[in-house]
Amino acid sequence: MNAKMKTIPQFKIRKTYEEVADYIKEQIMNGVYKPGDRLPSFREFSELLGVGQSTIREAISSLKTMGLVTIRHGEGTFVTRFNPEDVLSGFEMIHPVTEQDVMSLLEARKIIETGIVQLASERRSDEDLKRIEEALNEMEDTVAKGDLGDKADLKFHYEIARACHNPVLEFMMQSISETMGKTLKASREKMFQTKGYPEQLLAEHKDIFKAIANKNSKKAEEAMLYHLLGVEKELLD
Repeated sequence: MNAKMKTIPQFKIRKTYEEVADYIKEQIMNGVYKPGDRLPSFREFSELLGVGQSTIREAISSLKTMGLVTIRHGEGTFVTRFNPEDVLSGFEMIHPVTEQDVMSLLEARKIIETGIVQLASERRSDEDLKRIEEALNEMEDTVAKGDLGDKADLKFHYEIARACHNPVLEFMMQSISETMGKTLKASREKMFQTKGYPEQLLAEHKDIFKAIANKNSKKAEEAMLYHLLGVEKELLD
């Protein structure tokens, strides 16, 4: 048995492959398994996690699709020699100053987040949906209190990215959101002084959530684009 697996989760008999894949992904992202490491065999994982080998096979297949692992026939399954955190290095140097910088980030958001919300609509689990809804409820509370609600807003968009089950998109969304949040806080404060704008923003996020809940990727994309175009208009007017 591979000694690296420190914490053993208590899986139920009917644990789904998505949940198993999420667990293995977390082990990889947390550094338990590093790039180049060989993962336990299907049999070892099956015994360790208390699920069938077919479930393990499906979980590993989904991780392969994400690009997290590579399967070498006759050798085993290996963590891809790629560190998702490297994706952030390009974004860490972005410090928007001019209006053109801000426009570039907004353009990137439209491209990335409309794709993210489509995937999230198709791949989200009930647990993913619960986390997105929690962030939405936090946003609703801040609107009721008259607060800025920027943290809840960022959390909402980040949880949608998590629901894609793609670590690269998750890291990219986190980086872009944090950059936008720090840069545009003053602009957000100004926008929230416009009567009815916080409520409008909340309604737009509810439309996005509804589309994700219904697994309607087309509606989700349209709702996200409408929201981001509105934000862009308010910021640049």
